[in-house]
Amino acid sequence: MEALRDGDPHQIGPYRVEGRLGAGGMGEVFLGVSPGGRRVAVKVIRSEHSARPEFRVRFAREVEAARKVGGFYTAQVVDADPEAPEPWMATAYIPGASLRDVAPLPAEEVARLGAALAEGLAAIHASGLVHRDLKPGNVIMSPDGPRIIDFGIARDVGAGTLTAEGAVLGTYAYMAPEQVLGEPSGPPADVFALGCVLAFAATGRSPFDAVTIPAIVHRVLHEPPVLDGLAEAMRPLVASCLAKAVVDRPSTDRIIAHLADPDAVPLSTTPSDPDADRTVERGTTPFTRVADAVRPVAGVSRRTVLGGAVAATAAVVGVPAFLLTRGGGQPQASGDAMQPPAMTLAKDGHPVADVALSPNGKILVCGTPGETVYLWDPATGHVIHELSTPAGTAALAFSPDGRLLATGHTNATVRLWDVESADTRPPRPLRTLHAKDVKVNALAFSPDGRVLAGPGRLWDAATGDVLGDLSGTEDMNDVVFSRDGRRVMAGMDGFQGRTEPGSVRVWDARTRTLVVHTADRGKKTSSLAITPDGRTLVTAGGGAAIRLWDAARIRITGVLDSDPAGDVTEVAVSADGAVLAAAGADLTIRLWDLATRRVTATLAASGGPIRGLTLSPDGRTVAGGSERRGQTAVNLWSLR
Repeated sequence: MEALRDGDPHQIGPYRVEGRLGAGGMGEVFLGVSPGGRRVAVKVIRSEHSARPEFRVRFAREVEAARKVGGFYTAQVVDADPEAPEPWMATAYIPGASLRDVAPLPAEEVARLGAALAEGLAAIHASGLVHRDLKPGNVIMSPDGPRIIDFGIARDVGAGTLTAEGAVLGTYAYMAPEQVLGEPSGPPADVFALGCVLAFAATGRSPFDAVTIPAIVHRVLHEPPVLDGLAEAMRPLVASCLAKAVVDRPSTDRIIAHLADPDAVPLSTTPSDPDADRTVERGTTPFTRVADAVRPVAGVSRRTVLGGAVAATAAVVGVPAFLLTRGGGQPQASGDAMQPPAMTLAKDGHPVADVALSPNGKILVCGTPGETVYLWDPATGHVIHELSTPAGTAALAFSPDGRLLATGHTNATVRLWDVESADTRPPRPLRTLHAKDVKVNALAFSPDGRVLAGPGRLWDAATGDVLGDLSGTEDMNDVVFSRDGRRVMAGMDGFQGRTEPGSVRVWDARTRTLVVHTADRGKKTSSLAITPDGRTLVTAGGGAAIRLWDAARIRITGVLDSDPAGDVTEVAVSADGAVLAAAGADLTIRLWDLATRRVTATLAASGGPIRGLTLSPDGRTVAGGSERRGQTAVNLWSLR
């Protein structure tokens, strides 16, 4: 639980608010206490969403559906006010870590967990609902027994998820085949997910794990589960839950009875068996959707699926589009992507324009064309703060000591924010700087933090005073300082007033005079990075080649060819100078060993093209913004 922040409510309905439990794209979750001392989790919907009449209707319908769920193993809805200025819903407060954080468990605990979760699902199904998103992150291991959370909330693509704090890639690994394909899915889909969750509880991994989403889907649809590491006594139960055919999976009642007495209650059923599994669909909004067309990804052509030109795509934050079949064909993904994101942070809103990580790695900043800058905790996926800006944000930069955040805007202004105490209170805007009537799409602090560089201008970071103007920066795409702070280096679209592409310009930071002006055969220079020793400048833009320059002489010393990635749009270098990250137009990020000049890993992005790329100070996390329509989304990859 976090302390309340400035502007947080102290009372929601009859509940006194004591702290923050989380935040998501549609609202925030607070710890509330009733007049009688009962603790609840209160989910409050933001006013910008509650102002939409259709949203209020949907929220009220979801509240009524969720009220029906009973049983000890679920988080019950205890109160709600869909008509409040900011609609809210209170559920039982469930303390404890998620199953995702405590697995693997001993064999006897897995069996008890199976019985408890089956009882919770039975309560949900008895209410006429289907959970549709049972996974380790939605199972809370409370001191008095496991609880299923986040049930009964419609996963409508248009409106987004009400209380999601981030979407962990891998949800497909817990979906039943019929659910993945967008077909009607009832209680047996939850039973399939239960089998996956129990396998995870025993082994720490899904029985359908793979390195790419298409590979996971292929395994769910066509391959048997991997149950290595699961106790022999549990294997028959888990295997039956994971049957491809709906009619071959046991009911929750049969699972509970079997776990109580395996010898007396068999898992298999026959058509004449009165207890045979039913496949009646319950009244819930589908988790997946069927689309009449899928945007093709690189290397995948349009084709008909299931004989009806139908393609299924996930309604899950952070999952790329691809084609699904029931035949034996392997689904294809773009390029040679290998490692999906460990987490995707997402909110409804504008696509990402830039991202930045604080020097201590505790704050991930995301700028968008909208008038909000988001500060996330990259470890938990929680939104820390939302900063209101005068215009869209096109550039971000932290001072070397992490005390200041500079945000560059489309209205030719720069804002400086005090983020030193961002963990306890919202950052304060210290001052506004004015650029030379151009969009501020590039910013960089000098190594000592005293000077801020942007398109056409240098500022004193302490006072905001203009130190001087830089000539010929109208087409600036990115900017960095040399490690000694004496030079300002910029990537340009081309020579001013001429057509030569791939321009790199260098100015003396003290006199602001142009000292180097060169071009290579690339189409443009869209992104720059400099190694910590200051010896190598890395540039990219307009092609598949990444150029390595002698930073002192501004001469190309090497070229890294990233084919088949196509255009490389973003580059970043780790704090130790060992790793170069390069984002390609094929929605991948390739990691290069700068010493050997070889690719060491390929990361698969999700959503749209990558906008903004950064590495954590310890080099263990890569963050890339996604140009995803209707969402502010950032993919995070763990390199541990």
